Amino acid sequence: MTADNDASAQAQTEALALYREIGDRLGQANALADLGMVRRQTSRFDTAVAAQTEALSIYRELGDRYGEANSLRDLGVVHCLLGEYELAAQRHHEAFDIYLELDDRAHQAYALNELGVVRRLTGDPAGAREAHTRALEYFTELGERFGRTNSVRHLGVLDRLDGNVTEAILLLNEALGSYRDLGSRGGEAAALGELGAARGVAGERDGAVESFRRSLDILRELGDRCGEAEVLNHWGTLLHSSSDGAAARGPFEQALGLARDIRCPLEEARALEGIGRCDWTAGESARGAGALREARDVYRRLGAGGAADAIERLLASRTE
Repeated sequence: MTADNDASAQAQTEALALYREIGDRLGQANALADLGMVRRQTSRFDTAVAAQTEALSIYRELGDRYGEANSLRDLGVVHCLLGEYELAAQRHHEAFDIYLELDDRAHQAYALNELGVVRRLTGDPAGAREAHTRALEYFTELGERFGRTNSVRHLGVLDRLDGNVTEAILLLNEALGSYRDLGSRGGEAAALGELGAARGVAGERDGAVESFRRSLDILRELGDRCGEAEVLNHWGTLLHSSSDGAAARGPFEQALGLARDIRCPLEEARALEGIGRCDWTAGESARGAGALREARDVYRRLGAGGAADAIERLLASRTE
């Protein structure tokens, strides 16, 4: 699939050159938007932003409101992955307002789901749940199965974070089955990764590891390095919570390398925190404290105050 994405990017690049040659502005915008999506899916975020920003400018020039809204929403997704949460929320709100103007409930729901992700990552689980629940209602009303499945998965993640692990596993299994029915490999990988995290919390270590392995196989096939880093961090967390800190360090280090390579700061912070906790547990307190402080600083830069405060409390507990 990585080869397929590369071929798609090449096809869009060639189409873009042709549209520029003949002066077809709408063709240029569509090719740029498609190129931006492919670049996002393969974690090439800087080029994704550049392509979508140019597409957005042309759509606005042409008065194409659908094109404008779609580019705004995709830019919001990329800004979220880059840890630029305020800008991501702004883009999703702008997209939602245009979809509202166009009376397009399905696209409103997609924007709500993306907004819910930003809210979760910025410490607003209630706001995230409200957005995902509203999106779920829209998708169910419209019979839009893929969007509904995304909402179910997002709600499963929130249930895991809220400690409702049994409900989380039910929802994530539902999402997994639906993604498979729909033939969505990316969705399947995401659901497997989150299902592994929920199974780990529930004490189902073998099931969690199996979910992580299957998720990583698909993510690597797709070339989704940000998703790969996220699952590796989940795996490291599972191993560390199982008192296997030595084994946990490997997944965290792999995740850190990926996150820094593609500039994905949230996964960088999670990996640094994991490495720091592993070192701390192993008695390497000075080295562990260094990694934890790095993680804390990244979390603070992202506006993830809860995660930063938790690290601060841990560091303080060892100096008292």
